[in-house]
Amino acid sequence: MCWAVRCANPVFPVALTFDWPDKAKEDARRKSAGCQKGNKCNKGKTGPGHRGTGYESCDEYPFASTKEADRGHQVSRCVPGKENSYQGGKLSGLQKRWKKEGKTGFKIGFGNPGAKGVKFCQNQACKNDGWQVQDGKISKRDEQPLFKYYRTRADMVFASLEPVSIPSNFTREFREADKVDETFYVWTEVDEVGEQRLIQDTVVEELAWDHFLN
Repeated sequence: MCWAVRCANPVFPVALTFDWPDKAKEDARRKSAGCQKGNKCNKGKTGPGHRGTGYESCDEYPFASTKEADRGHQVSRCVPGKENSYQGGKLSGLQKRWKKEGKTGFKIGFGNPGAKGVKFCQNQACKNDGWQVQDGKISKRDEQPLFKYYRTRADMVFASLEPVSIPSNFTREFREADKVDETFYVWTEVDEVGEQRLIQDTVVEELAWDHFLN
């Protein structure tokens, strides 16, 4: 997703909007992204972005459940099925909660952008690794906007292309690595997707743009 919001051409916003599409609409959006049934990621397939065994699930951005996908030119990447299912479950859970509460908009943040295996979230050059597909080909990018990095009260670092007010509160998924005490609000929600542990965190500090490059 960091490639899609920073390096793609065109790039996509981090602010997305659920619009509750029917199955036909979602299928059309996935087809536009190259993630339709029998896509490049599936076993026995070939084409730009195909990665082979272990990477047989097609992930797209913007998500097919959001109206921003109607802009076309979505970015897709072949990823492990387990990884894609986990992300899809979290997104589905948020979608269900937002619908009950009458909400539609949300923003994507990139927690722990310096984690091992994470690419394109650390303000390095936008050099395609060969797996970022846009409009049916390996996309290229000349301009490279920079992420801003922030640290939270629970000591999580996240990346954002948009300025974030300090201090500001937000809700996110709880991590075992979070540094919390009894003053933090941590709770568990259960819905059709399963159990999810959440935390109310606060942005407390902006870090240097080259935080992960030093």
